[in-house]
Amino acid sequence: MDLIILVVLIAIVLIVFRDTKCFVYFLGIIEIFFHAMTYVANHIGIPELSRFIINYIPSSILVIINRYANGLLYDILAWLFVLNFFVLDYYLIKYLFKRK
Repeated sequence: MDLIILVVLIAIVLIVFRDTKCFVYFLGIIEIFFHAMTYVANHIGIPELSRFIINYIPSSILVIINRYANGLLYDILAWLFVLNFFVLDYYLIKYLFKRK
């Protein structure tokens, strides 16, 4: 189910914005959200909320990819994901230096 939601969200971003930069930012935003929610689940101190977050929100996009792909397909998708973050870093650094 989480893969379907992620693919639908990515498709909506690509259809609405039609820009690679938006896709890169979107994946970065989702990944940061997943990591922040995992941190909250591990440090909130409310067992019911922690259990809900752990059960329904994945800790990373790579966890979703790992759940539905294995072997060579997983390796290719994981490297594409890492490449996406290098592109995100490029855009962020470019934006940082453009502001000065």
